[in-house]
Amino acid sequence: MDDDVQKIKDRLNIADVVGQYVQLRRAGRTFVARCPFHKERTPSFHVSPERGTFKCFGCGEGGDIFTFVEKIEGVDFSAALKMLAERAGVKLHRNFTPRAENKEHDERLRDALEAAAAFFEAKLKERSDVGEYLRSRGVKDETAALWRLGYAPAQWRTLTAHLRSLGFSEQELTDAGLAIKPEQQDKEIYDRFRGRVMFPINDAQGRVVGFSGRFFEKVEGSREEGEPAKYVNSPETALFHKSRMLYGFDRAKSAIRKADCILLVEGQFDLILAHQSGLPFTVALSGTALTPEHLSLLSRLSKRLVLALDADTAGVRAGLKSTAMALAAGFDVKVPVFPEGKDPADLAAENPELLKAAVRTSQTAIEFFLEVLRRQAKNERAWAKLVEAHVLPLVKALPSRIEQEQCTHLIAGRLGVSETAIRAELAKIPTPGVPGTPGVGDASPSSAASELPPLEKKVGMLLFFFPQSSPWHQKLVETLGQERLAEIRGQLAGCAEELRFRFEQELGEHTSEEVIAGDMFADIERVIGRERLKRRLLDRAS
Repeated sequence: MDDDVQKIKDRLNIADVVGQYVQLRRAGRTFVARCPFHKERTPSFHVSPERGTFKCFGCGEGGDIFTFVEKIEGVDFSAALKMLAERAGVKLHRNFTPRAENKEHDERLRDALEAAAAFFEAKLKERSDVGEYLRSRGVKDETAALWRLGYAPAQWRTLTAHLRSLGFSEQELTDAGLAIKPEQQDKEIYDRFRGRVMFPINDAQGRVVGFSGRFFEKVEGSREEGEPAKYVNSPETALFHKSRMLYGFDRAKSAIRKADCILLVEGQFDLILAHQSGLPFTVALSGTALTPEHLSLLSRLSKRLVLALDADTAGVRAGLKSTAMALAAGFDVKVPVFPEGKDPADLAAENPELLKAAVRTSQTAIEFFLEVLRRQAKNERAWAKLVEAHVLPLVKALPSRIEQEQCTHLIAGRLGVSETAIRAELAKIPTPGVPGTPGVGDASPSSAASELPPLEKKVGMLLFFFPQSSPWHQKLVETLGQERLAEIRGQLAGCAEELRFRFEQELGEHTSEEVIAGDMFADIERVIGRERLKRRLLDRAS
């Protein structure tokens, strides 16, 4: 495995890979850009082709070519390894034979899920009534094909029999979430999805890892009582993790990065029709509420979140929780206002421009919930209580004190109370946080190295760029003294990586390192010389 990693690093230039995602500008022997992992105005993201590393001195993200792909694509190391191996033309060495029955377990599950998706697609083509239903919901035929929509027959074992004929075992089908094993041990497994419109759910690389099925018809002769669940989703499996999965993420990630905006919706039809309407930066939750893992994944692409909520009480309650988490994670959250009883899919089916307009004119989350809660309250006093319970925690979650002040002024004005009263209530609320999802402001903070005096900066660049065995280290000891040099090293240890990048920026594409180092050392000698002369003059004067 280590040999494969090194081969990939040897064949791929990190600047070429990073350059696919961000616009790089040459700066000496390095490249700089605006960081793709946080929002900033001044470029603080650096790439060093010579060392094969990247580092952002605004948000702290850094690493090698594999780390970058993991973070930008939202995948694990194994997936990043496969992606880069394919790009580099490196054949990965695996410890299993290529025969189907001996494939790794996860690969077998992927094969089963892909075969199921193809099966559902084929069955949809056989059912004109299901196709007509999709068209009645506003889904065009080409959109259905693009998103690989399908149909699960209203029978107990149609998919199971098909996949068993392809060589998949009962255990593999249950492990993939495609079949259910009855409690009675002597009973056969049966299809999880029956009589449903099927939506394949892909991972970040576009591989099928699960499904969501929308009810269409009952199994003939079924003894199931009551109305079946509207949606049935894949269970947790080795490949499908609801807390980290976003429907449409594989198709939306590039558009999110380009638009610097995320439209988060709640249903599959909402998502598909949003994309069909020209909003390709849309993703949807997959059978679960918004989680810190979702926010962590999305924050790598954009910090601007438009949260499309269901207008009912449950939708507002879930939206309040999601908004609090997103604000605490540093997102700028807005909410579109839809006509009563309408969701994104309804608007898109009626007129795509209506959905676009609603998204374009979204309100800030604070303004939205102020108005929604006002409509739900019986009177002014009840409204004030709802705002205190639900909106003030959102204000407290804002990472910016300036934004908190602005919202305090807004809420006080709407409720007709003093800003002092609002601040007093805010002070009672504990500051929220979202584990693993640090909030990052709009502007990049000044980096540590940029604040250093010229002498320390140049000494640091020579100290950390060249190995200790280098002659430049010996010259620094002779000029500064061992004690002072050790003191400077300790002070600058936290920005060593940035100083290395800064030295590389000083280098032209063909400039000698020795020439640049010589110029820097001459400047250091001049400063030290002036310091010594100043001390001698002061000694004489005293």
